[in-house]
Amino acid sequence: MTLTQEEFDAKVSKAANEAAEKILAEKMKAAETEKKANLRQEMQEVYESAEAERMAKGYKAEGADLKLAKLVNVYANAGGDVEKMARLSEKMYPEDKETNGYVKKALEAGVPSAGGFGIPQVLSSRVIDILYAQTILDKAGVSKTPMVNGNMRLTRMDSAASAGWVGELPSNGITQPGFGEVILSAKKMFAMSEISNDLIRYNAVGIEGWLARELQRRAKLLIDYAAFYGPGTSYSPGGLAVRGVQTLGSSSTAIASTHPDAMIALVEQANVPMTNCGWAMSPQMKSWLKGLKATTGQFIFRDEIVKENKLCGYPIYTSTQISYTDTSTDYADLWFGDFDEILWGTGVDLELRMSQDAAYVSGGTTYSTFQRDSQLVRVVAEHDFNIMHPLAFVQGTFSVS
Repeated sequence: MTLTQEEFDAKVSKAANEAAEKILAEKMKAAETEKKANLRQEMQEVYESAEAERMAKGYKAEGADLKLAKLVNVYANAGGDVEKMARLSEKMYPEDKETNGYVKKALEAGVPSAGGFGIPQVLSSRVIDILYAQTILDKAGVSKTPMVNGNMRLTRMDSAASAGWVGELPSNGITQPGFGEVILSAKKMFAMSEISNDLIRYNAVGIEGWLARELQRRAKLLIDYAAFYGPGTSYSPGGLAVRGVQTLGSSSTAIASTHPDAMIALVEQANVPMTNCGWAMSPQMKSWLKGLKATTGQFIFRDEIVKENKLCGYPIYTSTQISYTDTSTDYADLWFGDFDEILWGTGVDLELRMSQDAAYVSGGTTYSTFQRDSQLVRVVAEHDFNIMHPLAFVQGTFSVS
């Protein structure tokens, strides 16, 4: 077949455009990967510097959750008297320089004595790491991004400029990339526990561990749910479900062996870097996947899940906060995506206060800690969630097969 000069030029121009677009996409992908790597390296350097300083002061390599509980125990036994706390801390934990240092710093700063004790900011980064150690985001290695003044705006490239090969006299117009933005705005997290004064009076063995586990449990439930399903209102973080991620299936779509591969393909098709991909699901969804069988009666995913805790080669993270609905036909969510794309913004990492005179409401009934002979422990933090590129995650919804 003979081509005219115009047809030949058109084919050459088309091939050139496709080649140029491919090169540009690869460069953008490489630049994005390098940007995230530099950010992670910067955060790691800050952490390592703080850790080296902490170790140089002779602080013990002890879990921060336990140190937090020790501070609460010291405060409770001292009855809120910060001067007594300083003496009691050295008596109760003579070898723990870090805990004693926090108490002395609080005393020097003049912490309010009427039922309040504020933990110095120096403790917060360590405490949060331990409190959230069992959340899906922490297990998946999602880095926390500091929010200066409680908010942060990040520029995001939503569309790329085009380029291509042209003839001698190009007629293509000027092209340029399109930009959007990702916003993080601090939302308050709140957790509260009640401690019997009898435990404090008799200094019951294990009170530190009990308190640490209680705070961990409450923080974990809040963080896991907010990261995936936060409504993004004035007072609540915005989770992945409201960030425009991809979706697949419905409450009436029976889970099938082809669905995990289909979800992976959706993320790959969106040119996501795939640097830290994984699954998030409820324990119920995990059991459904283990139970899927081929037409020959063999289990399809059971061996991989049981032996490696992976699905189609990617790690599984489970949480009871991932949606599961128990109806006549049960259905649940199955999430897949690149966790390096998630932005976990932190404003105030942690604030802890205690009171033996406060009242609280539970189940519509108001209780007085003075009357109940107890104390309240209150934890407050500020966080928000967003995602660099919404196409980096898929929210699948499937019913039991």
